[in-house]
Amino acid sequence: MRLELRAAAVKRAVFGAATGLQDATLTVAREELRAILGVDSRLAELEIELANPGEDCRITDIFDVFEPRFRSAGRNFPGVIEPIGRVGDGLTTAARGAAVMVLNSMADRYKLTVDMCGPSADFSPYSHTANLCIRSQPAAGVERPDYYRALKEAGVRAATYLGAAASRTTPDTAEIIGLDLPGTQSAGREQALPRVAYIYMLASQQMPTEAIEPILYGDNVRTLLPTVLHPNEVLDGAVIAPYWNFGGDTFTIQNHPMIRELYRRHGRDLTFAGVIGTIAAETEAGRTRSAVMAANLARDTLGADAVVLTKYGGGIPESATMETYDACEALGIKGTIVIWTHGGDGRIEGALTFMSPRADAVVSCGINEQAIDLPPVARVIGSSTIGPLIMEAEGETRPSNGPIHLRFLFLAGASDQLGGGRRSIEEY
Repeated sequence: MRLELRAAAVKRAVFGAATGLQDATLTVAREELRAILGVDSRLAELEIELANPGEDCRITDIFDVFEPRFRSAGRNFPGVIEPIGRVGDGLTTAARGAAVMVLNSMADRYKLTVDMCGPSADFSPYSHTANLCIRSQPAAGVERPDYYRALKEAGVRAATYLGAAASRTTPDTAEIIGLDLPGTQSAGREQALPRVAYIYMLASQQMPTEAIEPILYGDNVRTLLPTVLHPNEVLDGAVIAPYWNFGGDTFTIQNHPMIRELYRRHGRDLTFAGVIGTIAAETEAGRTRSAVMAANLARDTLGADAVVLTKYGGGIPESATMETYDACEALGIKGTIVIWTHGGDGRIEGALTFMSPRADAVVSCGINEQAIDLPPVARVIGSSTIGPLIMEAEGETRPSNGPIHLRFLFLAGASDQLGGGRRSIEEY
């Protein structure tokens, strides 16, 4: 696969008569976009608002974030609103510096927040993007799973709409992303380098995915067995975030920090062998099956000398990740785990729900319980209160525009399970 990714820079967004991108300003025709999103009868009271970097503004109730992308020939986010088709090959344009945020008006303990200025800007990438925020209510009679599916589809529609605007302007950058097939002349130059595969947990069934939840090419991945993916598929819209927003969003997947780093080092000090998609299964037998199959694919299909593993979710995925790590080590494959930690006893080993005695290369994405104090703001996009969030008591709410003591877990983009955040811990 050869993906040409063109990017047109965006520094701010404004409303105007026609949607377009010029001189790094993204103009959005609000009523036109509202009409596009309004075809979904599951959504009511649709509102579209903008927030730019540096504004004294807070965005709450964030359900998912998308980077505006457009494929002029091929599918956009296949399986969500467009038919399933090939991605990862051909031309895709991004509005780089813009983000589409869909907000969730239902009660949910996993909603995210971001401030467009202030101390959180040091940790959240979305303090620095021009954000188009889509607010809505579920229409009468629409249940949670259908509303959540509608939110995903709204995000995809808006991201494709803005991405198309970016495709009509001259790009600021262009890059070719791809891997050489084994046995080719280019690949031969890399044979002396260690082959590194990435085992990517797409979702966890500790919070069972809904039947209509589109994660991988529109599938809910409930019964997914370890599957070899081309890294370009992940970057180009084949994977979107689960409904359960727990340290991941679609924007991050589109710019997957682990995949991008492995690509950056490909041919320099390692050979990027490919991606294995997996999940954290509900049962012990399912987790063992996935661990064995993922290790087999890593060694015997991708020829990996080493693997990097990340998880998605809470405690059970840690057990699944460690078991997969052990299965790889048993086959002679060296492993490194990138994982966030909990408060515990102050040691990395004591800050995880399960720790393999073989795990001697563990990188922390920061401590879950760490918090940040956010100051009052002049404007709020979202609901008037925040909370209760996970691990908070019923009724534990606070005004959205006031000072907030917020765990990093709920600061959008700050707790990145894919290794791209700006927090870590070091054990001495």
